[in-house]
Amino acid sequence: MNFKETIKLIYHKKWLIFWLTVLGAVLSFDLMVVQAPQYKASFEILIIQKQVAGQDIYSISKSAQYLCRVLREGIYSDSFFEKVLPPYQAEAADFPVQVKERRQKWQKNVKVKIVRDLGVMKIDVFHSDKEKAEQISRAMADVLEKEHRFYHGAGQNVEIKILNEPLVSQKPITFHLWFGSILGALFGFLVGLGWALRKKTGETSSLAGSGSSV
Repeated sequence: MNFKETIKLIYHKKWLIFWLTVLGAVLSFDLMVVQAPQYKASFEILIIQKQVAGQDIYSISKSAQYLCRVLREGIYSDSFFEKVLPPYQAEAADFPVQVKERRQKWQKNVKVKIVRDLGVMKIDVFHSDKEKAEQISRAMADVLEKEHRFYHGAGQNVEIKILNEPLVSQKPITFHLWFGSILGALFGFLVGLGWALRKKTGETSSLAGSGSSV
């Protein structure tokens, strides 16, 4: 089947493809709507490393990036999670009892981004409750500022400053609804396209098999 025949087939099956695209978008939108709305609390920290004699700026920058990666892993650890809970008013009941499920939810609710070559980390906390998102975010900032040495082992040579205090979104994050709907529509379109082409290919193969048997 050449390109011209393919376009002709797609045009012939346009309504099938159209409705499968719409169905994919609607199902994706409905699936995401039933989920609880998420508020986002964001803050930024700066990792400051004291300059040692003979150490150039490039080495300090690379070291800061390394420390960022180490702290990112520390944030997702069980020990950090336990430090963020009492006495910081973040309720353990919000997370599963099973360790594996609790880790998965913690990683889903907390996103850490490293700003390249600057030693800056941006941390986003997502929660269905606006106040709890802020509480957890402030607890994390407090633990990072006071107990960061537990995770990197660089001692007094490293200091952490809070660049931007936790700021909570006034409304739930809705971008994911539109993004999810677009992905659902794209998936439906590809399914419809694949179904139409596969059906035609199957029909062509059957005709070819009948011709050879004759």
